[in-house]
Amino acid sequence: MPSPYLPHAIYSVAIITLSIHLVNQRKLAIDERAHVAAQTSILESIREQLQSDKPLSNEELVRLKRLARPIEHNAADGVPEKTIMWREIFLGRKKAEGTPEMNKWEKKDMEIMQKDISK
Repeated sequence: MPSPYLPHAIYSVAIITLSIHLVNQRKLAIDERAHVAAQTSILESIREQLQSDKPLSNEELVRLKRLARPIEHNAADGVPEKTIMWREIFLGRKKAEGTPEMNKWEKKDMEIMQKDISK
């Protein structure tokens, strides 16, 4: 017999997931707006310097152009490199063949725990 709280748990997970997604999208939009504003101010300063009588050095122009480049999105921006299946969420990932069971830090932790237990 299913629990009467199951629908509430599902709704709660859905609402939390949506709120986390919306917060992430809001932060990305704020970052994008800030970057566009920075690009605009950099390009306006380049325009003002080019319109003035004093010459603009090539190094300064290259530096300002580099600062005004568009954002290059990478995997850290919320796009996962590999999709995660529900099975992996609940059961965990399978260890790859040929990988050691424990890395050196886990082994060190186990040795410290064994020493503490034997005391």
